[in-house]
Amino acid sequence: MLVYANKFIFEPKNGTEQIIQLVAKWVGQRAKQHVDAERLAEGIRELRLKDGSTLTSRATVSVDKKATYPYVFGVQLSHRDEKVSGRKWITEVGLRQESAGKPIECSLLLKTDEVSARVTDPIQVTRPKLVQQLIQECSPVGQTPGLNVKRLNGESALAFLHEVEREEREHPIVLISCDRDGVYPVESERLRSILVGLSDVVEVPASVDTFAIEEIVGRRYIAFGGAINIIFPARKGDRGWFCETVLFRPSAIVDFQAEGKRVESEVLAAITHRTNLPYSWRHISLEMVNQAVLRGQLARMLERAKESDNSEELGEYIALLESADQELLAKDSELARMRSEYEEKEREARKLQADIANLKHALSGRQASEDNQDDDVVEALAPLRESIAAVLKGNPSLQQALELISSLYAERIVVLDAAISSAKESDRGGFRFGDKAFELLSKLANEYWQALADGKGDQHAKAAFGHNAYAQNEGQALSGPGKQRRTFVYHGKTFLMEKHLKSGVKDSLAETLRIHFEWVAEEKRLVIGHCGKHLDF
Repeated sequence: MLVYANKFIFEPKNGTEQIIQLVAKWVGQRAKQHVDAERLAEGIRELRLKDGSTLTSRATVSVDKKATYPYVFGVQLSHRDEKVSGRKWITEVGLRQESAGKPIECSLLLKTDEVSARVTDPIQVTRPKLVQQLIQECSPVGQTPGLNVKRLNGESALAFLHEVEREEREHPIVLISCDRDGVYPVESERLRSILVGLSDVVEVPASVDTFAIEEIVGRRYIAFGGAINIIFPARKGDRGWFCETVLFRPSAIVDFQAEGKRVESEVLAAITHRTNLPYSWRHISLEMVNQAVLRGQLARMLERAKESDNSEELGEYIALLESADQELLAKDSELARMRSEYEEKEREARKLQADIANLKHALSGRQASEDNQDDDVVEALAPLRESIAAVLKGNPSLQQALELISSLYAERIVVLDAAISSAKESDRGGFRFGDKAFELLSKLANEYWQALADGKGDQHAKAAFGHNAYAQNEGQALSGPGKQRRTFVYHGKTFLMEKHLKSGVKDSLAETLRIHFEWVAEEKRLVIGHCGKHLDF
């Protein structure tokens, strides 16, 4: 079973020698005997250690034991499980360096090998202690996730949302909150040390107003009350981007602890379930090192054979060597092709999962079966039904009008959490013109959207609203705070939304409406950032 896989880029002062010395020290501490780092670097066919574990290593070195570049090194330590009979643990470390002085790629892999299907004892997911020693002493590059615990507060909330929705983000973000007494379910620094290289860890300080942060980042991307939220990288489907999340509620965390499980192990398990396979493909295994060593030997033998005075007599020998080399290359190519096909299917599966998630949020085209109703869908449909009924009666709230349009036109309209929050604020202030708001939003999603989708431009599209209901900008210079109030983040990009629909001129939550939006041409979507009161200049 694959338990843990990870990859780092290090820039240690003493190069690969420093990393191999740390590996030798780590193995020696575990086995309680000295392990010669120089011998490990040169290659060990199989060494039986005092504790019964087995150590093997290979490296691309010359006849005189000097490193040859690109340098590749692999080591494997296997030992029996001290508590579970029939289970063996295998730890592998691989190194690759293109030339002397260059950064070093280091991959680690931890797996178990069971003697039969009868070995069913559960595994508590962990990472090798060697990881933390490498991080402390081998200078990981700056972009390595999890090098420091970050903080989420009012000042960093917008930057946090930008990072969450950044399309290029490749690693998860783990958000950890405290309970009412300021106690975290696991120490943030401990969690960071477990997840380093795999995920960033962001702590919500006890003193911050989580409700205010939720207004900025949205409920999906927040954690409070002692919960832990894992936010995976964004996936793109036909209906837009979506970030999958895994939320560990306080009640679930209490259950983990009651069962003797460590919280950090459960979080690590949730992450490695998605990251192990791709990292294992990029792992520098002993088999890969053996192939590199064999290639080097073949190349040297071919060179010597071609330079020999008896090259004509060795023609058949040379042909066999070249054939063996071509066979190795062909196998590498076939393996790369199979992995590429799998990755393509995996991307397609993730795309479909993103579409499914977005469809669940949009709730478009879903009908509950009379005989076997999905409770989640029925629960989600309830407010949608209420919104439709309110529109038919002519008295919807502003939030109902906004959410109904976003559900009916999910492929055309994206409503940011900030817009929902501003609509809620107006409703709390007694907003009285929900029917007018629905009319404007309906024209935005239909005539206006259609004109832009047909490439007719804003001047033509704005005719959908008639006179005085649409403004391309604010008509006066905006101050710094004024620009900030009209600036919103969508999929990691910042938009200044001056275009807006308007109704009413009073400084009143009950009678005035402003709907600020922007056209995202590459997605053919209108993004609404604000729907509520008039924003100050």
